[in-house]
Amino acid sequence: MSNPTQLTPDFTIGHLPSHHFQVSAATPGQVVAEKFEQEPDLPGVIITHESQVLGLISRVKFREQMIFPDRVELYREQPIRSLLDFIRIPPLMMEENWKIDDAVQASLNRQKDLIYEPIIVVMENQSLRILDVQTLIIAQSKNLSQAYKIIQKYRIEKQKHLAIIQKEQAKVRECHELLESQVIEAEKTQKSPTFQELAIVKQAEQIAQMNQRFVKIAKLISSEGRQAFQATFQGANSICNNTDKILGVGKAIANDLETVNRTSRTIREAIEQVRHLAVQVAVVTNQIGSQPSGLTQVSLEIGRLASKTFELGTQMEQIASRFKLRVHELTEAARAGANVAKSVTIKIDRAEMALLELEELISEKDFNSIPPIKEPLGTQKSVKTHSLVKDIEHAEVAVSELEEIVKQQNSSKYLIDKIQQALKSQKP
Repeated sequence: MSNPTQLTPDFTIGHLPSHHFQVSAATPGQVVAEKFEQEPDLPGVIITHESQVLGLISRVKFREQMIFPDRVELYREQPIRSLLDFIRIPPLMMEENWKIDDAVQASLNRQKDLIYEPIIVVMENQSLRILDVQTLIIAQSKNLSQAYKIIQKYRIEKQKHLAIIQKEQAKVRECHELLESQVIEAEKTQKSPTFQELAIVKQAEQIAQMNQRFVKIAKLISSEGRQAFQATFQGANSICNNTDKILGVGKAIANDLETVNRTSRTIREAIEQVRHLAVQVAVVTNQIGSQPSGLTQVSLEIGRLASKTFELGTQMEQIASRFKLRVHELTEAARAGANVAKSVTIKIDRAEMALLELEELISEKDFNSIPPIKEPLGTQKSVKTHSLVKDIEHAEVAVSELEEIVKQQNSSKYLIDKIQQALKSQKP
């Protein structure tokens, strides 16, 4: 079992605690049972044949079969592949670089009775590890807890800074009120200016200079704001340009579907061979009445073809799983991009109105050292915005059409069920 030091948001399933228990298809069931008894934390066993993964048997499914007395003797003496052929649960395989959140989502997308089945993790060196779903969910919970603590920390810091700002604003108000009261007293007495009054006048001049600086800063904000809006428009346009990436993912999906079609044709050919061999077996049995060596060879060929059909069904299940994840990533990315772009355009409109009001306020002030702003932002509005919104809407329509096409396709699980039914119908 591997153990990470401390989880971080960048960790993948390859960093999580996992187990290594891998046997060949010919291994007796007794060996697997003893291993489960020796290691109570072992979640399952990986079954391989000539470096190819045939499947995975979890501890839970193994115990379910071992509680029946008649099956204990059968599966303990027989190769473990016989139990795998009986259970027929397609394994969920993932690369070690999968994010923890993505792995949890993929695991929960399985059938209800398979959600807690262990996951096969393919390491970078092509070795295989077994990951317990409970370990995966606990890791996700720890990540969420750490993220919540970080958010709380920043929230507390925000409150501290707000308190400081409010305190400084209160001081400014007190100084302003004190200045006004002193000016009023000076007007009432009409005496010659004292040292204190001169200090007040000096402070008033400083305040006037600060006002001029504020106006200059407002003008700079207006100028920089235009540039920021232009850059924001360019960023929103880049979201629309991501349509090329969406098309690339669509092509990858099309390639996977072509692979599914080829595998389906191979399965149909295998089923036809099984049917043909079954007819030959029935004819030979009826004619001879006993099972000769030739009939044994035919039976072995039937068993091999059935195994081949099951392995091809497993490959189709894996391809369909990748297809579903790619479509999910495609739709989520396009929708998120569209929502962000729409939100950006709305915020730009509001910011433009705010800067327009700021420019009008500046133009009302009579400062000789500050030239008026000649070009209001309100006159430059929204040809680009409307065009960008149309592009975003077109992208959303394209994504919706792709989702509809995916929903109309027959899933690989339905195809595998059909194949299994056809095989059962050929059994004597």
